[in-house]
Order: sequence, then structure tokens, then C-alpha cells
Amino acid sequence: MPEEIEEEQRIIEERDSSSKPNLEFALSIHEPIEKILYRDPVIVFPDTKVADAINYFIEKDVGCVLVVEKDTNKLIGIFTERDVIRKLVNKGHDYSKETVSEYMTKNPDALYLDDPIVYALNRMAAGGYRHIPLVDEGNHPVGFISVRDIVEHLADYYSNEVLNLPPSPHAKQRTREGG
Repeated sequence: MPEEIEEEQRIIEERDSSSKPNLEFALSIHEPIEKILYRDPVIVFPDTKVADAINYFIEKDVGCVLVVEKDTNKLIGIFTERDVIRKLVNKGHDYSKETVSEYMTKNPDALYLDDPIVYALNRMAAGGYRHIPLVDEGNHPVGFISVRDIVEHLADYYSNEVLNLPPSPHAKQRTREGG
């Protein structure tokens, strides 16, 4: 085969293969949230001390805790790292005495495991959230989903594109090892 024809055939094959991830991506955002590796809930009560909640962030490697009523275990709030930064840091608070109920977001938007991923994206974008609680039909927490969880899930559809990105032309090497 002449070289020009082989080159054209290669270009056509590349275009065909690059259009498939877009279709997969479009379909993936309509999958139910349960398809994502969402996280188990870290549950606290309204009288949990802020210091304890911060320790849970560190110990459990999470960015939020879900606040439930003691007697019903129904979701009544979410307390996040952003709440700590925006409402507490450098304001003279005693984290060992104050409770999460004073600073949590009350009655947060919550989703069900069978809601589509696109709902979570919409709520996060519209509300400026990084975390959304996941609940069952009785409003009991079953987990939570973060922006990072969604990005990692969607990046799977573009794994070749993400993993094979060239180095940024504007990046500057800081050490000999690149770190």
C-alpha cells in the first residue's frame, strides 16, 4: 500500500477511536451514583465536639462528617473541612468545647444511590458543594460522594488520555528528581 494511503487510514482509525470515549462519557454521567466508589459515612451526633470531628477528618481521611439525630439516626446536617476553615479558623474558638451543631450545614441536599451521577454534578456545581450525603428512603446516611470521587470515576473513561498527557510546557522542574 502506498505510504499516503496508510497515513490516511491511520488518521481515520485514530478519529474513530477518539470519538468512542465521548459517547462512553455521556453515558457514564447518567449511571447511578452506586456505580461510583462512594465512601461509607462517618457519622456523628449534634453534640460531637468540633475537635473530635476534626480528628475524624484526619483518622478516616475524609472531608466531611454526617450529623444524625441521636434517636432516629436521620440525617440533619453535614460538617466539612470548609466549615472549619471558613467559620472557625483564627476566630478564637475552643474546638474542645464547641459542637458541630453550631457550625454544620443544616438539612443538606442529599441524594439516593439510584440517582444519576449527573444529579450530583448539578448539585455540586449549583450549590458550590464538595460533598453530598447519600441516604436511603428513610433519610438514614448510607455514604457520601465527593467531587474527587466523581472525577476519578469519569477519568476512567479517558484513562489513555489522562495517563498519556504530555508534561506541561509551562511546568518548571524544582529539583533534579522533578518534585
